[in-house]
Amino acid sequence: MKHYFKAVLIIVSVFFLMGAVDVRGETLQDAVKSVLQSNPDITSAAYNRLARDQEVRQAMADFFPKIDSSLSTGYVNQNNPDRDHFRPDEANVSLTQNLFRGGATLSETNRQKSRVISQAYLLQGASENNALLACRVYLNYLRALEQDALAKENLLVHERFFDQIKLRSQAGVDRGVDLEQIKARLALAQSNLIVTEANIENARTDYQAVIGYFPVGPAKPEPFYAEIPATLQEAEKMALDNHPTLKSAKADVEARKYQHRTAKALVYPSLDVSAGYTWGNDINGPSDWYSYQDYFQANATLTFNIFNGFNNQARIKETLYLINEAEEIAKKTELQTIQSIRLSYDAYMADQRRIKQLEQYVDSTAKAADAYVSQWSIGRRTLFDVLDTSAEMITAKKDLINTQYDKMYDSYRVLGGLGKLVHTLGLPWPEESRIEGTKK
Repeated sequence: MKHYFKAVLIIVSVFFLMGAVDVRGETLQDAVKSVLQSNPDITSAAYNRLARDQEVRQAMADFFPKIDSSLSTGYVNQNNPDRDHFRPDEANVSLTQNLFRGGATLSETNRQKSRVISQAYLLQGASENNALLACRVYLNYLRALEQDALAKENLLVHERFFDQIKLRSQAGVDRGVDLEQIKARLALAQSNLIVTEANIENARTDYQAVIGYFPVGPAKPEPFYAEIPATLQEAEKMALDNHPTLKSAKADVEARKYQHRTAKALVYPSLDVSAGYTWGNDINGPSDWYSYQDYFQANATLTFNIFNGFNNQARIKETLYLINEAEEIAKKTELQTIQSIRLSYDAYMADQRRIKQLEQYVDSTAKAADAYVSQWSIGRRTLFDVLDTSAEMITAKKDLINTQYDKMYDSYRVLGGLGKLVHTLGLPWPEESRIEGTKK
């Protein structure tokens, strides 16, 4: 009787916890939002994106004139019959403007802008990857809780049988071997519960490592199966069009092309104009008792490198090879994108088909277990038959739980492979990932 009371108490506790989850539970969106705001991979990528903005400004600086000024003063003491000491003072201000250097400034500016775009896409990709990782640990924790509840259910079943067999054995109805058999199965059920409890702790640790804190009543999320493309071909096309990492690789190719143009500017002359004003006293030394200078100067300078050891030609070839390297990296990224989406999509579809069979399997084993218990009570089945059927039912339920969570996670994998997991969850990418001219 005490075991029946224990069963009722556990069931009431489960419903109480479920109610607590509804009131104060943390949703999957909450967990992913926390990751997007605090994950070091994401925040470091965001800082890198901001740093590249400053590199664009540095490249654009050559469009503007440079203004320099200097002040100097000193004291000189020497043997001179006319004047043995003097104080040279000088002040000047100058302005220099480059008018032409083969388009190098424009090319370098465009290169840095392409690098900004590349890093913004990398930040989007990091957000998608870490959002998927958050989904995995979130679902794994819920999976561990359900597996633990199933292990407790299995233990209650074995405790119930143990009580019945013990009473029947004491009354001389059952053989002693039946009691030993149920003791062994009960010990196994207790061992399985220890394993599931350890799995919960492992899942909590993984949750804390990824999301930053321990789970607080997570609620089972609603799936987004309607967002999954109808066919694999459609999924591949969407992945190739939208995946941020692939876009980043293509932006790197553009950056390398602008780098090549910058290098080609080395074979062109450079034209600069400058103007300056100088004020000075005793600049030329003690040759005159009173030496004062005040003058304005303007210059135009054309510079053309004739020979520097083939450095320019080597630089041009180097940047050409770097373009080829970036193109090959983009091709590899494209292949990896296709591979990833195919694996995720195939796994999702397999889970979907498998769930239907497992649901039938659970239903059939549950009916068989009930029938075997009824037949055992009238002596038509052995205890071994009953326990085996019960174990098969528990295994079927366990497989169904695993496959249901696998399907949900694989759907998130597909969405991540399409570059739309974060937005599907109703969340934005970090502000630093925004690209000018886009809404995302």
